[in-house]
Amino acid sequence: MGLLFAGYAIYSTVQHHARETRIKEDYSRQIAKLEQERLNEEKNMASGWSLSRDVGAGETISAKDLVRIKLPQGAAPVNLLEQGESRVVIAKIEIKKGTALTDAMVYEQEPLPDDLRNRELKAIALPSDLHEHDVVDVRVQFPTGQDYIVLSKKKIGKLLNPAMWITMSEQEILSLSSAMVDAYLHDAKLYAVTYVEPEMQEKAIPTYPVNKEVLKLIESDPNIVKKAEQKLSEAVRLSLEKDLEKAAAAGKSGQSFADSEFAPSYSGGRTYSGESAASQGLSGTGIGPGNTPRNNGITAAGSDTEAIDERPDTAPPDTNHDSFSVSEFQSNKLLDQSLKEQRAGADQASTEP
Repeated sequence: MGLLFAGYAIYSTVQHHARETRIKEDYSRQIAKLEQERLNEEKNMASGWSLSRDVGAGETISAKDLVRIKLPQGAAPVNLLEQGESRVVIAKIEIKKGTALTDAMVYEQEPLPDDLRNRELKAIALPSDLHEHDVVDVRVQFPTGQDYIVLSKKKIGKLLNPAMWITMSEQEILSLSSAMVDAYLHDAKLYAVTYVEPEMQEKAIPTYPVNKEVLKLIESDPNIVKKAEQKLSEAVRLSLEKDLEKAAAAGKSGQSFADSEFAPSYSGGRTYSGESAASQGLSGTGIGPGNTPRNNGITAAGSDTEAIDERPDTAPPDTNHDSFSVSEFQSNKLLDQSLKEQRAGADQASTEP
């Protein structure tokens, strides 16, 4: 019996070991198959680039901002950006970190010309809502209504209204100089207009025809450009000062009461006497030149037993007069009350034996 049990145990062990071996071999074959499929899929995957940081519209994307990625052919865009390491591109739109880049999202940066220079300009009328890094066209408008593009798609490098800084080539500098002299000679206007979506909109073609006569004038008198720019700059400054004056006038309500038109005016520092009060009358309280009570024997404050003379009725006081001006009709309740008390005291004194 024991021998039979031992034989069964050995047989079970051998079978279990064989089954484990078959399972391991099966798993190994499956793993190898999946690995081969993965390698085959990687060979067929599309290679591209994604961003390692957030990028705003108009911002330059360099090689350090890129991360190599692989996407399945079925899920990858057909216009994935390639050769990102060797290209310097600019974002057309805002792009978030981790986004796979496509050719439609960026555009090539133009080669930097050797004659490109920074230029400060003050002779151009700027939009009131202009900001740094905005993109503008510089145009010239003549009194005849003709309007031309002088400079196209210029990015504002720095702004300190009415001055702005842009980069210009030699040809653009010459064209702008001609336009400034034209504006100076013909009373024209140089002004800037902004792009709505500069990263999506194409660059406009300059339409201003450089005046050959103006170029001859520039050659004969190099200072004419400086004179024209100074004249146009003064015109822009004058326009700015007018706008500031309008803004100051609009904010007049914020001034102090003493400086306002409603402040009381006092005539020569004169003090109010009882005699003048009685003679002038009191408006707004029923006591005035037309209805002052006749009471001979009542003395006014500050006078020695001077009686108030009867005065003929006159026109009622003008309500538009300043109630605090001494030489005009008055409206002062405290003064009215004081005079009434003085009259009452005088009446009482006159009745005593």
